[in-house]
Amino acid sequence: MHAPLKRTLVMLALLATGWAWLTPPDGARLDPGVRFEEIGARAGCRHLHTLVELSPRFANIMPWLSSVGAAVAGVDFDGDGLTDLYCTSSGRDVPNRLFRNRGDGSFDEVAARAGVACGNRQGACMHAVFGDVDNDGDLDLYVVKWAEENQFFINRGDGTFRDATAEAGVGYWGYGNAATFVDYDRDGLLDLLVGNYFADSLPDPRTGRMARSNLWDPLTTRVMHSTFTHADNGGRTLLYRGIGGGRFEEVAREVGLRFRGWTLAVGAADLNNDGWPDLYLANDFGPDELYFNTGATEWPPRFRRVVDTTAHPGIGDDWWKGMNVDFGDVDGNGYLDLYVTNILARRYKTDEGNMLWLNVADPVSPGGRRFWNAAEASGVHDGGWGWGAKFLDANNDGLLDIFALNGFVNGDVNHTYWFALQEMVTQTRNNAADAADWPPMADRDLSGYERSRLFVQLPPDPAPRRNGSGTRPPRFAEVAARAGIDDLDNGRGVAVIDFDDDGALDLYVANQGATSLLYHNRLERVSPGRRWLGLRLEGRPDLRREVGGRMLASTAGAVGARVELDAGGRTQVREVSGGSGYASQSEPRLHFGLGRGGRPERLRVRWPSGRVQSFEGPALEACLGTYARLVEGASLERGEPQVAGRGVAP
Repeated sequence: MHAPLKRTLVMLALLATGWAWLTPPDGARLDPGVRFEEIGARAGCRHLHTLVELSPRFANIMPWLSSVGAAVAGVDFDGDGLTDLYCTSSGRDVPNRLFRNRGDGSFDEVAARAGVACGNRQGACMHAVFGDVDNDGDLDLYVVKWAEENQFFINRGDGTFRDATAEAGVGYWGYGNAATFVDYDRDGLLDLLVGNYFADSLPDPRTGRMARSNLWDPLTTRVMHSTFTHADNGGRTLLYRGIGGGRFEEVAREVGLRFRGWTLAVGAADLNNDGWPDLYLANDFGPDELYFNTGATEWPPRFRRVVDTTAHPGIGDDWWKGMNVDFGDVDGNGYLDLYVTNILARRYKTDEGNMLWLNVADPVSPGGRRFWNAAEASGVHDGGWGWGAKFLDANNDGLLDIFALNGFVNGDVNHTYWFALQEMVTQTRNNAADAADWPPMADRDLSGYERSRLFVQLPPDPAPRRNGSGTRPPRFAEVAARAGIDDLDNGRGVAVIDFDDDGALDLYVANQGATSLLYHNRLERVSPGRRWLGLRLEGRPDLRREVGGRMLASTAGAVGARVELDAGGRTQVREVSGGSGYASQSEPRLHFGLGRGGRPERLRVRWPSGRVQSFEGPALEACLGTYARLVEGASLERGEPQVAGRGVAP
């Protein structure tokens, strides 16, 4: 064979191989190895979310403005070891709902009895997160609202709550969309990060003075974002520092959180492995914000906003419409990556999309890390009009998968709002501040009737193929329909839970203006024998430790604790979260899939107090198939195996 022809054939073969590797697999032909069954009605935990209805002065874009508010938190509020569900409503005088897990596969609605029905007397509920603020072993509740004071409820420990908003000092009046609990200074007291959307005050056209902005009784219709790409006229970011006794002080500006973005989601995680939780704020209509915690180098800790080498705030070209953030070490390099949802419409807008930010080493970047968006190369780019999304190991194979919700406004599919929206952007030269300038939405559709996405991660390719980032991206296949997830509602918040303690992670989806859904994972039916290990961590705030001249402690809920599990030649990393994802909070228990025949080799726990514990051998193997309990400084205790009959009947 002639040398030129041989070289040509070799090059074509290499190109074909590269194309096959870079092209996401066809999920329609792939058996995902997992099946979900929607059982919300049968389990008694369906919730009909009601929409917020603002002033008639915004009638032209009311579907847009009323498109948020369906949130869910999955936690054990009554301490019986079973995961319960709290769901928000946004309609006037419509209560939130609390579903108590009975332990037999069904739920009982108890919000009024528990004292957290929390109807919308003046504004609208948008989000809710739980955290043990007073370190008594019971989870307390914070509810985020529009145009009504946020509310804080202390858990009495008997299944009921009391309103402690005034004494706690966290009753901010504004337009909150996001919140998470975090112990940013590692003092053993939970802090509270709140992200707001609309500005809480605007110039009064009659006087020119700043006045409270009430969207039910507006001063002006100039309430929208100043631009679709670099808006900085949104709400304040709040950081409440816990000072003990269930009380807080607001310190956002003092610690460096000053940008006024249109925040939709917030999250906290240690992204550079220095032991200190960093912050990510997903913002609409402008750059997302990443803040590195300076606790490793200065005291008291502050937050340093990351600005890239091109003076762009954040971690890269983030498409300006951040809707969600969740954290997980998806590529197994020991550092947490991020998944941020955004917007993509195959017929109208294909230049954006969801983002999978891989956390890679870079000595010249802030914090010694940089982030590369591997979403398109990995096959998790197309998430429609994205909202809540979570990492999880859906099929217990030891690899993190991604579940992502989407869908904006359902309307007449033959009468789309996309063209009118683009025309308006052109005519106003990207200045969208005045709602009166927006064309009427009426019954037009805007990326409605979207299917959720379940991106199942495929086993790593052993070939050493890499790309310009210096790292090999993971590969995923989209398999939602084949896995039984086929609704066309507009999803918002999602909680990853294991409501029946069988080790197969379930999904509870809060739908905007529609009924919520409980997708029960029937993994054992289609992929029997896949092993798993669960972990429930309990911190000891009283076991304070001096580290580098500072007194550090863990919170009772162990928020921020980091766990590494070695199994099958791979290390899985998890952190206890105080809530992340758009309008979402998943249960704080940690879950590790091990595949068929998988054996845990070593478990390492790094507590926020600085204490490190390690377990291996029979003590660790004995915990397989249960949610083991670990109290800081104590021994690992095997959890209770699944009780026969606990799951929902076929």
